[in-house]
Amino acid sequence: MAEVDLDRLATGYRHRPASDASLERAAAAGSTLNPGEWVLDVGGGPGNHASVWRDQGLLAVVLDPSAAMMGSACHGGLLGVRGRSQDMPFSSRHFALVWFHLSIHYGDWRAAIDESVRVVDERGCIEIWTLGPDHHERSMLAQWFPSVARIDTDRFPHPDALAGYLSERMPMVAMTHPVESVRRATGSWLAAVEAGFISTLQLLPVNERAAGMEAFRSAHPDPDEEIEYQLRFTRIIATGR
Repeated sequence: MAEVDLDRLATGYRHRPASDASLERAAAAGSTLNPGEWVLDVGGGPGNHASVWRDQGLLAVVLDPSAAMMGSACHGGLLGVRGRSQDMPFSSRHFALVWFHLSIHYGDWRAAIDESVRVVDERGCIEIWTLGPDHHERSMLAQWFPSVARIDTDRFPHPDALAGYLSERMPMVAMTHPVESVRRATGSWLAAVEAGFISTLQLLPVNERAAGMEAFRSAHPDPDEEIEYQLRFTRIIATGR
């Protein structure tokens, strides 16, 4: 499968603002920590979640391989480190929280978990937000681009595999399946698709992408019409407590 151009994806992120629910998830994770503790946002992009933790008095670091993403994070006054999850440039037992929000599927996820276990404090937490088959098969994108479900099923590690691998390395692992409802105008959603706001769009056949966009325009000609769709997350938390 072709590689995703992360710097190109950074441009698409302008059409992908962090939702209130996403920021609330980050705030909830940070609320369990003490001010001054270190938090690592792996694949954190422009640093939306790190900004939340900074405001909570935590020491947040964004780790991302994209120069463009790092530029956005640093421009926002955050501490950004360019690097990959499979080879984290940090000392062992440094972070109270290692956080993946839709980023565990970039590269070798087992190596990413091994590195997370290494850098998290003995009493710390690894929290992974990801997507599984229950989402891929019913996602908004899959309705208009038939290849999306197959591509994402191949890209994303199965949540059961993630939880099982973590269970061999951390004493306590829990998994839940939160659902987030999203509402946006059809014109806004179509502009986001055109900009490539989701990495999977880079992997679609060009003709399928064009056909799906044309079908969407025909079905929703009013750009101000509001549509609602769901993100069916899997949340996996591993702790040393």
